[in-house]
Amino acid sequence: MTTKIVNIVVAGGNYAGLNAMRHLYATLLASPDQANKTVVNITLVDRRDGFVHYIGMTRGITEPSFGSSLWVPYSTVDWLQHPQITIKQGTVADIQPTLVQLTNGEQLQFDYLVVALGISRFAPIGIRSSTKSEFVAELAESYAQLESAKSVVVVGGGA
Repeated sequence: MTTKIVNIVVAGGNYAGLNAMRHLYATLLASPDQANKTVVNITLVDRRDGFVHYIGMTRGITEPSFGSSLWVPYSTVDWLQHPQITIKQGTVADIQPTLVQLTNGEQLQFDYLVVALGISRFAPIGIRSSTKSEFVAELAESYAQLESAKSVVVVGGGA
């Protein structure tokens, strides 16, 4: 019997993408069926090297020591270190019926694609950073701007 290879690409690694990755890992990789001759490879593509807990951003901007905990590098998430999981730091440029093209020219073939790219927000709640060190510096800059402001207006309370 021949071994079948299935490639899954998850585009976007924040709430929806990481949740999809966790379920794919738990279902397909955590307890593999030895009788099944299918090899599943899962690739996560995200422009950042970690997950950002957006819900805590308003506190993170006003309390930088808390803010640094909002970024969780993918390299510190144990289950993402599975040998059949690959993490690509990059940006999706194009999606074709069986491949994802990244802005660096790399092409990722897939059998299944999860599109979880989310939305872009503007600073200071949005994240321009692609690494934790950039993120911490960005938070410090936003905090300094708030601290030196003569007044601050909050519009809306969020959900």
